Amino acid sequence: MNGIQHAPVLPQEQGLTHTVSVGRRQMVRLLSGVALLGSVPWAWPVPVLAQGVNQEWWERHAWLTPWIEQNGLDPVWLERLLGPVELDKKVLYLMDHQTEAKPYHAYRALVLNWRKIDVGRRLRQRHGTLLTEVEAFYRVPPEIIVALWGLESDFGNNMGRFSVLRTLYTLAAGYPRRADYFRSELREFLLLCREEGWDPRLMKGSYAGAMGQVQMMPGSMRRYAVDFNQDGRRDVLGDVVDVLASIAAFLHGHGWCAEGRLVQPLEARVGLEGLVSASAQDRRPWREWRERGIVWPLESAPPDPDERLALIALEEADGPRYYMTFMNFWVITRWNRSNRFAMVVCEFARDLKQMERACECAGWHS
Repeated sequence: MNGIQHAPVLPQEQGLTHTVSVGRRQMVRLLSGVALLGSVPWAWPVPVLAQGVNQEWWERHAWLTPWIEQNGLDPVWLERLLGPVELDKKVLYLMDHQTEAKPYHAYRALVLNWRKIDVGRRLRQRHGTLLTEVEAFYRVPPEIIVALWGLESDFGNNMGRFSVLRTLYTLAAGYPRRADYFRSELREFLLLCREEGWDPRLMKGSYAGAMGQVQMMPGSMRRYAVDFNQDGRRDVLGDVVDVLASIAAFLHGHGWCAEGRLVQPLEARVGLEGLVSASAQDRRPWREWRERGIVWPLESAPPDPDERLALIALEEADGPRYYMTFMNFWVITRWNRSNRFAMVVCEFARDLKQMERACECAGWHS
């Protein structure tokens, strides 16, 4: 398995077989320290006239105004919630120095290792019945679900320590390049907190505002988080049932094809660098790629002439490696726009299956 690194056992792996018996609230506290609203008093505002507001502050935050009429948020409450929030300089730095920007071989070595693959294998086995039910409903294979779970939150052990409120406000007010997107996500976050009964001041997440074991952005969480166990809550913070089903629901909702492929490595050839697609979304029919000189490897069945694919290049230590990517690869990039991230998901899922088969052959099921 190319580029996979060894890593020491982490403290959260101790007592792994007992995780299922932990209560929902206790699990949330153990895994991330995120407090739910039930532990503190909080009242959502009723729309009122804009009396007693700081006009100067509102002139600088005019982008909040539509939320008052469209979503019923009180301007006084918004000002009191966001007024004291200071921009987080670390968030702004990290947004321009993301791990996914590293060369692929370096990025993979940072996020994928033997320890994570083995923990994923054991969790895949433990939650086998649940994953089978989720696959039957959403048609997404267990290894893809587990790979995303492991990469995004280390199977729930790292859900982020940044204040989601401060992070999203920082990016909405102080990151012009993507301000519109993060203003939308801040609005989605406040609406999500209202729907789920969370205190927005207490929620923790990533430096981009992603939350929970699924590390979804608030907008995606509102659209795709599911209450799979039908207990009345979409609990992607502490309930593994909802976590795994919500990952599958997101992929299904973006067009995952149960019988579809992910990627096909190509043999290195002169001229491929000039054919690379602008993105995984820039897919063309296979017949066009064939006419451009792409040669499909003999060991793999070629796609149908009209099946749409993209050509991507990823940086290995000894030079670029080229891949034809299918629709399902593009679906993964809806989760994270990085081709590097999507490829690590593919490799993680492949390695999970290979390790699982090897353990079965050896008669080892622990």
